[in-house]
Amino acid sequence: MSPPRGGAATQPARSQVITGPPLAIAFDRDGRPTAAALGFARKNQVEVEALSRVKTQKGSYLAYRKQVPGRGARDILAEEIPNAIKGLELPKSMRWEASQFLFLRPIRWILCLFDGQVVPVQLASVRAGDRTYGHRILAGNREAVVANFADYRQKLREADVEIDSVERLRRIQAGLEEAALGQGGHLVEDRRLLQTVAHLNEHPGVVCGDFDPEFLKLPAEVLITVMREHQKYFSLQDREGNLLPKFLAVVDSDGACSAQIQAGHERVLRARLSDAAFFWESDLKVSLQDRIGLLKKITYQRNLGTLYDKALRIKGLSRFMVKGMQHPELLSSVQQAAELCKTDLTTEMVREFSNLQGVMGGLYGRAQGIEAGVSEAIYDHYLPGASEDGVPRGLAGAIVAMADKLDTLAGAFCLGLIPTGSRDPLGLRRQAMGLIRILLEKELGLSCEGMLARAYEGVRSFADRSLEETTLTFRNFLKDRMRFLFREQGYRYDEINAVLEVCWDNPVEVRKRLGAIAGMRESSDFQSLATSFKRIKNILLKAGIDPRAACAIDPARFATPEENLLHSRVVAIDRRISGALREGRHEAALGMMASLRPAVDSFFDRVLVMDEDPGVRKNRLALLTFLLQTFLKVADVSEMVAT
Repeated sequence: MSPPRGGAATQPARSQVITGPPLAIAFDRDGRPTAAALGFARKNQVEVEALSRVKTQKGSYLAYRKQVPGRGARDILAEEIPNAIKGLELPKSMRWEASQFLFLRPIRWILCLFDGQVVPVQLASVRAGDRTYGHRILAGNREAVVANFADYRQKLREADVEIDSVERLRRIQAGLEEAALGQGGHLVEDRRLLQTVAHLNEHPGVVCGDFDPEFLKLPAEVLITVMREHQKYFSLQDREGNLLPKFLAVVDSDGACSAQIQAGHERVLRARLSDAAFFWESDLKVSLQDRIGLLKKITYQRNLGTLYDKALRIKGLSRFMVKGMQHPELLSSVQQAAELCKTDLTTEMVREFSNLQGVMGGLYGRAQGIEAGVSEAIYDHYLPGASEDGVPRGLAGAIVAMADKLDTLAGAFCLGLIPTGSRDPLGLRRQAMGLIRILLEKELGLSCEGMLARAYEGVRSFADRSLEETTLTFRNFLKDRMRFLFREQGYRYDEINAVLEVCWDNPVEVRKRLGAIAGMRESSDFQSLATSFKRIKNILLKAGIDPRAACAIDPARFATPEENLLHSRVVAIDRRISGALREGRHEAALGMMASLRPAVDSFFDRVLVMDEDPGVRKNRLALLTFLLQTFLKVADVSEMVAT
């Protein structure tokens, strides 16, 4: 409506350099302009005397410095606003006028002002103006002429439209809490639904309705989902957490017709709940065990077989994980849960409410008398989905969930289906993050690479890529997810890089090493060691030596006491560091590394690594390689940045 704070109504003028012919051909031997120079001047409508000379990497050229006047913000906006709107990615659009312009809905008017003046914007056949319209029902679609943004806000509020989404959200939250209190209940928290209704209503109000208590025989998950997904209703519960036969609807209303609105919503919800009750009773007539065969008719992914194939792969991978974790008592429950975990995808309820997959399997299993641990594992095996979700409650559910996620990742990566940019149709980022979170929150020190190799066996017959290629993709993908997660938890980027360079396979181990490094990074010995570590890496790289290659050291060729001292100190702590890591004493391992500082400093102060004698030089480089490899058992501290 007016220039932004700190902004300008007009672009500043700028100087533009237009390059012409090289000086060598622009003038003859007597310094007179050639046809090339005259043509360049004529093209720019100036005399040759007005031209200048510029030097570039390619040589000296004749040039014209042109002053370009700044464009007005109004003109720029008139050009950029339509382009920005046309560039929006809209999942569902419609053609609604002669030019076939695509948009979510027909555009009825455009209000576009800058500094009190109409910006000549046009979209399809609609031209911008200085008018807007109020609420189409409460204010009768009243027209309002707008002068500036404050005027816009005020006139729309007078016409029953609140343009501030934060204010709408606050008003809705207050209305819901007041209505819940009036009904003697508590609101079932649903932040996503709250955000949704805040953008669906211009003049929000809250209406309370009732439904037949008979429907409370349905699981609470079903009732809440039906009300939320179909009708955008909020649920109420009592102090014990039991659902009440009531709902709250956010509507565009000033309260004048609340009784009629309530009756209409109750009538619609009655039909929705009747459908859900029918689905529930109908689905229960077929046991989950009998539904296993139906999975053969449902394609999981066109290159990865059916859901039946996927369930078999999850079962095999789950068995592998149970054995690796040495929990034989879980094997029977995990195997049954893995076999049945996808069967609810054949039910009517999940066909209607896809976000209840897994949940319905657990509920149907419990209703059909399946062991509680198995039902719980089925119920939880999609967790965590979103970042706010918890992980599976029990270990059996965690195992099935990890097997499911690993199968998805292995199948996608072995086919080269890798997310690019913001596109991730298979939800692989979510699957990988879920896998990491389960391992961390359940403190399961499992090898991700080992589990992936077993998952790859299940999809090998479909694979376009080798195990090595698939593992490389998986490793980089998982490391990126861990970088994000641990940054969210407060670790510094250099600490994360230092650990992930040498240890990515076990997220629990990664977290332990991160904690140890974060606690020691301020130590002067550790800081000095990090500097020396970088120096060692650079020396080896310049010498063309692979830091991880085998190194043959001959102590008999040491020519200085410093070489002998450093060698004896590294040999002494090498095995101790390995033992400390096996025992989980990460701080002790780092302390051993830091204790080498005097020997390392003395070595670099008095020993020339690149000695003229090839044998001596090779031996000293082998010593540094051995030292580097000892350090790399813990972390690549060369990634650390001095503080």
